[in-house]
Amino acid sequence: FDFNMPERFDMTFTGEDGKEHRPYMVHRALLGSLERFFGILIEHYAGAFPFWLSPEQVRVIPLTEKEMDYAYKLMGLMAEKGIRVQIDGKADKMGAKIRRAQAEKVPYMAIVGPKEVAASSVSLRSRTEGELGVFTIDKLIDKLNSENICVV
Repeated sequence: FDFNMPERFDMTFTGEDGKEHRPYMVHRALLGSLERFFGILIEHYAGAFPFWLSPEQVRVIPLTEKEMDYAYKLMGLMAEKGIRVQIDGKADKMGAKIRRAQAEKVPYMAIVGPKEVAASSVSLRSRTEGELGVFTIDKLIDKLNSENICVV
Protein backbone atom coordinates (compact mmCIF):
# COMPACT_ATOMS: atom_id res chain seq x y z
CA PHE A 1 0.00 0.00 0.00
CA ASP A 2 1.17 3.50 -0.82
CA PHE A 3 -0.21 6.36 1.25
CA ASN A 4 2.21 9.02 -0.05
CA MET A 5 1.74 9.05 -3.82
CA PRO A 6 -2.01 9.85 -3.76
CA GLU A 7 -1.23 12.82 -1.51
CA ARG A 8 1.72 13.92 -3.63
CA PHE A 9 -0.46 13.90 -6.77
CA ASP A 10 -3.37 15.43 -4.87
CA MET A 11 -5.61 12.48 -5.77
CA THR A 12 -9.13 12.37 -4.36
CA PHE A 13 -12.42 10.66 -5.06
CA THR A 14 -15.98 11.39 -4.05
CA GLY A 15 -17.28 8.79 -1.64
CA GLU A 16 -20.82 7.54 -1.06
CA ASP A 17 -21.19 10.23 1.57
CA GLY A 18 -20.58 12.91 -1.08
CA LYS A 19 -17.30 14.02 0.51
CA GLU A 20 -13.82 13.90 -1.00
CA HIS A 21 -11.54 11.14 0.28
CA ARG A 22 -7.87 10.32 -0.30
CA PRO A 23 -7.46 6.94 -2.09
CA TYR A 24 -4.95 4.25 -1.15
CA MET A 25 -2.66 3.11 -3.93
CA VAL A 26 -1.64 -0.53 -4.41
CA HIS A 27 1.61 -1.14 -6.29
CA ARG A 28 2.66 -4.26 -8.09
CA ALA A 29 6.25 -4.80 -9.17
CA LEU A 30 7.63 -7.68 -11.20
CA LEU A 31 10.48 -7.80 -8.72
CA GLY A 32 9.90 -6.75 -5.14
CA SER A 33 12.13 -4.06 -3.73
CA LEU A 34 14.35 -6.58 -1.90
CA GLU A 35 14.80 -8.69 -5.02
CA ARG A 36 15.47 -5.55 -7.06
CA PHE A 37 18.08 -4.45 -4.51
CA PHE A 38 19.91 -7.80 -4.71
CA GLY A 39 19.76 -7.72 -8.49
CA ILE A 40 21.38 -4.29 -8.49
CA LEU A 41 24.05 -5.45 -6.00
CA ILE A 42 24.92 -8.52 -8.06
CA GLU A 43 25.11 -6.45 -11.23
CA HIS A 44 27.19 -3.71 -9.58
CA TYR A 45 29.78 -6.09 -8.09
CA ALA A 46 29.57 -8.60 -10.98
CA GLY A 47 29.31 -11.30 -8.31
CA ALA A 48 32.65 -10.32 -6.71
CA PHE A 49 31.18 -9.00 -3.48
CA PRO A 50 33.30 -7.24 -0.87
CA PHE A 51 34.50 -9.57 1.90
CA TRP A 52 31.86 -8.57 4.45
CA LEU A 53 29.02 -9.19 1.98
CA SER A 54 30.32 -12.34 0.29
CA PRO A 55 28.22 -15.47 1.03
CA GLU A 56 31.41 -17.56 1.19
CA GLN A 57 34.27 -15.50 2.58
CA VAL A 58 37.02 -18.13 2.79
CA ARG A 59 37.61 -21.43 1.04
CA VAL A 60 39.98 -23.81 2.81
CA ILE A 61 41.95 -25.78 0.24
CA PRO A 62 43.79 -28.82 1.60
CA LEU A 63 46.70 -30.03 -0.53
CA THR A 64 45.79 -33.71 -0.05
CA GLU A 65 43.41 -35.90 1.93
CA LYS A 66 46.01 -35.98 4.74
CA GLU A 67 45.31 -32.33 5.61
CA MET A 68 41.52 -32.73 5.85
CA ASP A 69 41.43 -32.99 9.68
CA TYR A 70 43.43 -29.76 9.96
CA ALA A 71 41.18 -28.13 7.33
CA TYR A 72 38.08 -29.00 9.38
CA LYS A 73 39.73 -27.67 12.55
CA LEU A 74 40.56 -24.43 10.73
CA MET A 75 37.02 -24.19 9.37
CA GLY A 76 35.57 -24.64 12.87
CA LEU A 77 37.79 -21.94 14.36
CA MET A 78 36.86 -19.45 11.65
CA ALA A 79 33.14 -20.31 11.82
CA GLU A 80 33.19 -19.71 15.60
CA LYS A 81 34.34 -16.15 14.85
CA GLY A 82 31.50 -15.54 12.39
CA ILE A 83 33.50 -16.08 9.21
CA ARG A 84 31.61 -17.86 6.43
CA VAL A 85 33.93 -20.66 5.36
CA GLN A 86 33.81 -23.84 3.26
CA ILE A 87 36.29 -26.62 2.46
CA ASP A 88 37.11 -27.81 -1.04
CA GLY A 89 37.56 -31.50 -0.28
CA LYS A 90 37.48 -32.66 -3.89
CA ALA A 91 40.32 -34.89 -5.07
CA ASP A 92 41.42 -32.34 -7.69
CA LYS A 93 44.88 -30.82 -8.01
CA MET A 94 45.53 -27.65 -6.04
CA GLY A 95 45.61 -25.48 -9.19
CA ALA A 96 42.12 -26.68 -10.15
CA LYS A 97 40.80 -25.91 -6.64
CA ILE A 98 42.29 -22.41 -6.75
CA ARG A 99 40.86 -21.76 -10.23
CA ARG A 100 37.43 -22.95 -9.07
CA ALA A 101 37.51 -20.63 -6.03
CA GLN A 102 38.64 -17.74 -8.27
CA ALA A 103 35.84 -18.45 -10.76
CA GLU A 104 33.32 -18.59 -7.90
CA LYS A 105 34.70 -15.24 -6.68
CA VAL A 106 35.59 -16.39 -3.16
CA PRO A 107 37.54 -13.50 -1.54
CA TYR A 108 40.18 -15.65 0.22
CA MET A 109 41.65 -19.10 -0.17
CA ALA A 110 43.33 -20.66 2.86
CA ILE A 111 45.73 -23.26 1.49
CA VAL A 112 46.96 -25.98 3.85
CA GLY A 113 49.68 -28.51 3.16
CA PRO A 114 52.03 -30.53 5.39
CA LYS A 115 54.18 -27.47 6.24
CA GLU A 116 51.16 -25.46 7.34
CA VAL A 117 49.83 -28.35 9.44
CA ALA A 118 53.22 -28.74 11.18
CA ALA A 119 53.41 -24.99 11.90
CA SER A 120 49.69 -24.53 12.75
CA SER A 121 49.50 -21.93 10.01
CA VAL A 122 47.88 -21.30 6.64
CA SER A 123 49.05 -19.95 3.29
CA LEU A 124 46.61 -17.20 2.35
CA ARG A 125 45.67 -16.22 -1.18
CA SER A 126 43.43 -13.30 -2.12
CA ARG A 127 41.02 -13.19 -5.06
CA THR A 128 42.36 -9.76 -6.01
CA GLU A 129 45.94 -9.60 -4.68
CA GLY A 130 47.13 -13.18 -5.19
CA GLU A 131 49.54 -14.80 -2.73
CA LEU A 132 49.64 -13.00 0.65
CA GLY A 133 52.01 -15.28 2.55
CA VAL A 134 51.82 -17.55 5.58
CA PHE A 135 49.69 -16.60 8.59
CA THR A 136 49.25 -18.18 12.00
CA ILE A 137 45.64 -19.10 12.71
CA ASP A 138 45.25 -16.20 15.17
CA LYS A 139 46.73 -13.66 12.73
CA LEU A 140 44.50 -15.01 9.94
CA ILE A 141 41.35 -14.66 12.04
CA ASP A 142 42.39 -11.14 13.13
CA LYS A 143 42.95 -10.13 9.49
CA LEU A 144 39.62 -11.55 8.36
CA ASN A 145 37.68 -10.02 11.27
CA SER A 146 39.18 -6.61 10.50
CA GLU A 147 37.75 -6.88 6.97
CA ASN A 148 34.41 -8.27 8.10
CA ILE A 149 33.08 -4.79 8.83
CA CYS A 150 30.59 -2.95 6.63
CA VAL A 151 32.17 0.36 5.63
CA VAL A 152 29.98 2.86 3.82
